[in-house]
Amino acid sequence: MDIPDSIQNLAFGDFILNPILPIKMMAVICVILLVFKRKGIVPYIRQVIIVLLLFAINLRPMYPDDNIKIQKQKIDINVVFVVDDTISMLAEDQEGYETRMEAAKADMYYIIENLPGARFSVLAFNNEAQVLSPFTDSESYVKNAIESIAPIPSLYATGTNISVCIEALNSVLTSTNMNYTDSDDEEEQHSTPEVSRNMVFFFTDGENTDDNALDSFARLSDMVAGGAVIGYGTERGGQMHYMSTQFGTVATIIDQRQNGYSPAISKIDTANLNQIANDLNIPYVHNTDRSTLESTVQDVRALAEAEPEELTKEGYSDIYFVFVLPLVPLIAYEFISLKRRG
Repeated sequence: MDIPDSIQNLAFGDFILNPILPIKMMAVICVILLVFKRKGIVPYIRQVIIVLLLFAINLRPMYPDDNIKIQKQKIDINVVFVVDDTISMLAEDQEGYETRMEAAKADMYYIIENLPGARFSVLAFNNEAQVLSPFTDSESYVKNAIESIAPIPSLYATGTNISVCIEALNSVLTSTNMNYTDSDDEEEQHSTPEVSRNMVFFFTDGENTDDNALDSFARLSDMVAGGAVIGYGTERGGQMHYMSTQFGTVATIIDQRQNGYSPAISKIDTANLNQIANDLNIPYVHNTDRSTLESTVQDVRALAEAEPEELTKEGYSDIYFVFVLPLVPLIAYEFISLKRRG
């Protein structure tokens, strides 16, 4: 059964508490309410009961329920995120001095939030390509996979070659029996989706540094219905820094091909970015062009917009209304009493 981490620490047997306000804060508020004591024993008893009911409501008690009704948008598309995980994505030539990788992750989160119910897969590449997430409709599963992406240390890097991801991308796109995680179950469950439309979003600066030409992605175009190649970086380029595990400090990546071991500079390669986009028959968008990216995402969503589907799932239902029922007449009585006295 799916229980948020913030709730698990407040579990009492089968029941759980999910406070609206922090318990300590609400306790202080209740004490303040009780300090202003009503005249008379009976009015003060009512005051105490009202405060206790407010405190109980704030605790938001919940109980297990295996028949919770939810509305879930099911968009019949498969979205593949192809992410450049090489050192050049650490270059700090983005707006606000954030790295290209940070900007790419922000764009991926934006796409996920705007394609609710779609199935996502994450494919990252550096020296080799690796599928970090199979197709899943669980946003948390995909976001955790994205968050784990970090370029490998320069010591192990063998030079960028974007072509290394072609076979892996082909495998993802051609797998009609690709398993995906059912986000409604406590444990990972797997089933086979009907592959109807494949969308590819390619996140890279387009830079090849292993002296090999970019191979063609054209043979995959028939399996791609939409998406975009999203480019990162600038013509002037930027330096790259990383946390040195040996010294515990931020170090600059050095270009050892230059005399004097000067800082390495990575620059965007728009020629390669446009070639990938043309090969896959999808648009090329520079990441600073937010309006074009938003338009592209909306176009993708329009291709497979679906009506909300009512589903049942196991989870927890609120029971705070039990405390609201006696609270309402008590507060109503207090208002009437005040009006009569006034």
